[in-house]
Amino acid sequence: MSDTEFKLKEEQYAQYEQQGIIRLMLPPPQHGLLEGFRRECCIWLKHFGDVDIQPEELAVRLPEIATQNRQLVAKLYKVSRRFPSVKQLASDPWLAGISAGLMGTAFAACCPFINVRIDLPGEEKYLLPPHQDFPYIQDSPNSVTWWIPFVDTAIEVGPPTVIPGTHKLGILKVREFDYESTGRSGGKSFLIADESPFDGMSYAPNAPVKFGEAMVFNTLLIHRSEPNNSSIARLNTQVRFSDPLLHDCFDRNYPEGLYLGDTFSKSYPEYVVHE
Repeated sequence: MSDTEFKLKEEQYAQYEQQGIIRLMLPPPQHGLLEGFRRECCIWLKHFGDVDIQPEELAVRLPEIATQNRQLVAKLYKVSRRFPSVKQLASDPWLAGISAGLMGTAFAACCPFINVRIDLPGEEKYLLPPHQDFPYIQDSPNSVTWWIPFVDTAIEVGPPTVIPGTHKLGILKVREFDYESTGRSGGKSFLIADESPFDGMSYAPNAPVKFGEAMVFNTLLIHRSEPNNSSIARLNTQVRFSDPLLHDCFDRNYPEGLYLGDTFSKSYPEYVVHE
């Protein structure tokens, strides 16, 4: 690929700088990776659950499968982040090149943590309150998150909502909770300590995210999970890229993030509030 293929329009860079989020259509090769993920899920479900489904049926059939065997879907959630399709997305040259441009750095580093979400209708215990991604992932404070659905995601399916511009608030202080006290939910390891800086601000109206489209946002942008009020599963991945050339990250020895055992209080103690 040439460098020009990694460039956006000037107004897109300006929007990202001002709002902390843009929407982009992925090129056709990346569509193939999304389709590949659905295919890999179906192969796995056939092997362990003796379930015959077509890739295009995956989101529709998963709630039914979960009703019959919830643990099967739980194990699919856990193993799916290791599937080749999402690994390729997480190091994709086009995504990395666009991310580098948004961060204003020479090249982007790939985050070791790849998240796949399978949110079933009516299951709200895994939803996250308002948060920044940074305490979980750490990496660089200008990191880029790509929220990419594997199927068309209508409003009732519940794409995340954001408060545009809140990335400009910087790194917000949090209260940190240990893994066991959260019911072994890494997603609930933090709460923003003081919500007053964005109290009264409005979340952007939820909008559909089509297959092949991505929400691309700054790691400091405040966003939250929304309930899935549909009859299908919400299937998406979040892949992230960071800036390996920031001196602060170098000086902190490149924290690995919560997933690989670096607590936020260890990596960025000045942003953790203790009762």
